[in-house]
Amino acid sequence: MRLDVRWVALTLCLPLAVARAGTDNDYAYAFPLDARDTAEAYRIVLNPDVYAAVNPAAGLRDLVVVNALNRPVPFGELPASPPTRHDFSLDARLLPVPVNAAMHEGVQIERSTSGGIVISQPPDNPSPQHPRQWLVDAGRPVELDHLALDPATLQQDFQVHLAVDVSNDLRQWVPLSGDVAATRVHGESDQVEQLSLPLSGSTAGRYYRIRLIDGDVDWSDDHVPSVQLVGGYTDAVADRTSRLQWLQATNTGSNGNDYDYTLPASLPLEAVKVQLPAANTAARVHLQLPQGEGASSWFDLATLDLVRTAGKDGDARSQFAPRNVQRLRLHSETPLAAAPVVSIGWLPPQYFFMAEGGGPYRLLAGSYASRRGEYPVTEAWDRLRARYGDEWTPPVAAIGARVDEVGVAALSAPKVPYDWMRPLLWGVLVVGALAVAGMALSLLRQARRDEAGS
Repeated sequence: MRLDVRWVALTLCLPLAVARAGTDNDYAYAFPLDARDTAEAYRIVLNPDVYAAVNPAAGLRDLVVVNALNRPVPFGELPASPPTRHDFSLDARLLPVPVNAAMHEGVQIERSTSGGIVISQPPDNPSPQHPRQWLVDAGRPVELDHLALDPATLQQDFQVHLAVDVSNDLRQWVPLSGDVAATRVHGESDQVEQLSLPLSGSTAGRYYRIRLIDGDVDWSDDHVPSVQLVGGYTDAVADRTSRLQWLQATNTGSNGNDYDYTLPASLPLEAVKVQLPAANTAARVHLQLPQGEGASSWFDLATLDLVRTAGKDGDARSQFAPRNVQRLRLHSETPLAAAPVVSIGWLPPQYFFMAEGGGPYRLLAGSYASRRGEYPVTEAWDRLRARYGDEWTPPVAAIGARVDEVGVAALSAPKVPYDWMRPLLWGVLVVGALAVAGMALSLLRQARRDEAGS
């Protein structure tokens, strides 16, 4: 028996020819984008349908915009805009600080429960000197452009130099203007008034202090003038609250005093509004969230006291840090005639993409493994703003109805193909062993024939 060694070698090399197929990086769904206006970039506002399409574990990284050639275009979250600056103006009366306060002799300066300034001094320890410091409460943290003395409340002429400081706690002070001249001269032939104190710096604060650093003036008791505070303020919390969108949750049933609700997707919830269903009722309810995804235990997030009379809606609100929520529960300490109406407040994220390659454009969403690439979206945004102005925003590309791309299978882990390598290797080893045994047997028979012939 002769066995060609080349066939044995070929059999042993078979495993090297086996290759494993790769897994395609595809998305489950597609949303057409209505980008009718001609522009260099477009803005999209995510809606609950998009949230329902993505992989919750991807953190919205499984979103990508493709052009007509099905190629990804630069795409990312819209950079956050700075808080809106609101104009501020307030007329207030200066509060004289007794001279003893600067010497810490029995005079206390503190805040009331509402934040107002309280200056107390023992009645038997009056100061014979004119005040050299005055305080004013703006009522809220503001950034002042200037502070002006009210001429109608001034009773005497003066030429002084003043300094202005700002604080948020009446303890730590930040200088705003170190030496500002203020003048009021009413003579027989001329009148001179310089009553505005310009303030430098961008430090915001609620409390302002005016200090007399040169000159003398009697601004005490009945001579205290009023001032006008002019500037602006920002309120990021109020601005964000005003932009919240409200979506009514669906009641899915009740169990005793517990009322369960669901949302169309896991949305970034940051506010809740609860309304009693019937008039002339009152209840204390606890807003509860599940301990984890699919969990059966709940924890309290907020407590709301609801009262509804015939002439009022009787709703209550609670606001908190954003968190992704799809299920929520209301627990009432007392029975209710029907389930309360629950609305959730959320701020849909905004994204923008560059119009690369031409439309129509599509938003692809939902993937187990695919993630969009990193684009320098902040730099692109800055360049567009530099060209079109700081107030410019891209036109909105409306999100259309969802259609299947690959389908829901793209959201699941790919099935691991059967590993044929192990049984193939065992087969090769068995074949090789049989071949070697056959060759040995053939050599043994050949040796016997040679001995018999001799």
